[in-house]
Amino acid sequence: MAFEGWLVKFGSTVLPNSYLEKYKDKPNQRLELNAARDATALLHRQTSPNYKTSLTIPIRSLYLGEKILLKAIIDAGMVNERERKVSATYWNDEVMDYRSGVFYIADIEYTISRVNERKLDILYEPFEIQLTEY
Repeated sequence: MAFEGWLVKFGSTVLPNSYLEKYKDKPNQRLELNAARDATALLHRQTSPNYKTSLTIPIRSLYLGEKILLKAIIDAGMVNERERKVSATYWNDEVMDYRSGVFYIADIEYTISRVNERKLDILYEPFEIQLTEY
């Protein structure tokens, strides 16, 4: 599949690139099951055939309405809300193609930088969404 102009989507809902400050992926991470050196100091590794990806999605400053939309986009891929498990498709820079997986969303820290009482609006500082593949 060729690049389609987006970097990540939750379920079938694309996260608009305009929300992103940048995009960082650590694709196809190898998991070492066993490693040992023999008598000649040669390293022998046993690596799992199941690769896992981590994504860091830095989000720009958002107003309340934009943050509500972001939550709806993430919820479109929610598999288990209590476990914060989502289905996501992402641009994988190692294989230069899209891949899909089930990810854990780490706790997100939100910082409010301004409240507009007259317009009933909130401005959030930039924050990161961290996804770790199961």
